[in-house]
Amino acid sequence: MERSKTKLVLIAYLFGMVLIHAAVFWQARKLVRKGYPDFTIYYGAATMLRWGLGHELYNGVVQFNVQRQFAPDVATRLDALPYNHPPFEALFFVPFTYLPYFPAFVLWELVNVSVLVAIPLLLRRHVPQLREYSWPLWILASLAFFPIFFALLQGQDSILLLLLYTLAFSCLKRNAQATAGACLAIGLFKPQMILPFVLLWMIRSGRRILYGFVPTGAVLVLVSCALVGTAGMISYPAYVLRLENTMARGAILPSDMPNLRGVTYLLTRGSPRSGAIAIVLSCAILLLVAWQLRMKESTTDYFLWKFVSTMITTALVSYHCLGYDLSILLLPIALIVSNLQPAKVITTWPWRLMLSGIGLLFFSPLELFLLLRGNRLAVMGCAVLLLFAGVTWICFALGSDDSPAAVSGFSARSPIASRS
Repeated sequence: MERSKTKLVLIAYLFGMVLIHAAVFWQARKLVRKGYPDFTIYYGAATMLRWGLGHELYNGVVQFNVQRQFAPDVATRLDALPYNHPPFEALFFVPFTYLPYFPAFVLWELVNVSVLVAIPLLLRRHVPQLREYSWPLWILASLAFFPIFFALLQGQDSILLLLLYTLAFSCLKRNAQATAGACLAIGLFKPQMILPFVLLWMIRSGRRILYGFVPTGAVLVLVSCALVGTAGMISYPAYVLRLENTMARGAILPSDMPNLRGVTYLLTRGSPRSGAIAIVLSCAILLLVAWQLRMKESTTDYFLWKFVSTMITTALVSYHCLGYDLSILLLPIALIVSNLQPAKVITTWPWRLMLSGIGLLFFSPLELFLLLRGNRLAVMGCAVLLLFAGVTWICFALGSDDSPAAVSGFSARSPIASRS
């Protein structure tokens, strides 16, 4: 009876968050039609490829002229909304350019929602506990997750990255390391959200993941060279660094980054040294997690916790991470929540930390306030830090055999507690 009440309260809460998101979407509908969302950069870059302007893909003047063709009524845009992703990703969006801008945006939204529906179906084979939850509940939880909502509002590509991580998880559970590497290489359209994971997983399981990652990455480099030319690819890193240094004229703000860089930026009050401090701290965290990943595995499913730890660490140390990029955290959160045993975890500090972080990430009013009132979404980096602290605590406890079942909250006979 008590469990049913808790479930009803949870569903009501999630439904409330979805209603808030729907209200924001409704208020922003006219802006979406005019071309304010980030989908503009993908549609614009793909249009340039379709028009044979690939060699000018990173020319800000040409980008702006093309964007003005389909979004002429964006009053606040005095320069291009910069396309700073690798060339190969723009190729994926070319089919969308055969539709006018707004129908293309709607189609992209439908693709993203379809991905959200597909993810639990991909996970259920490896996470049997997910079968206890209906797919409507999964969709409700997904749409209540602020980073997912933010990605949908902006027409961003972060949900596609979530799908690739889900496919990688499925492959790693089957010990198909090379296939997992290939899936992750496709996600190099956001390299900062992929490379830390691959590095840490190599430390955990060896270089087999590179057998798929390196060849697939090489193919994508060749495709990119074919699209923009060798000179375009050589100039691409300098273009990205220039955007970071100039903050893309206000489009890229560290104070809006919910990661270690954003938290450091806020704590140092925007000091010019905040970036260097964030890099040093990120290296320290990577070394800590690398040491943890090399610890002897216990008899519980340490694989799952290592995967969760590696994903959360990647989000935390990524140098460039905006609110929608935390969409990938829906996967580790799903793996954590679907396997917890409330009776065992309610009094343990690791779980208090993790559930506090999850609660903050699912509390949209706070995130909307931080985003709209002063660009302070970096505060949500604290939620990621809470998740990191809780998961790291559990991983060290499991590695030291310190009552692993009690600390992790997993049953030793759980279907997911099979060694990988």
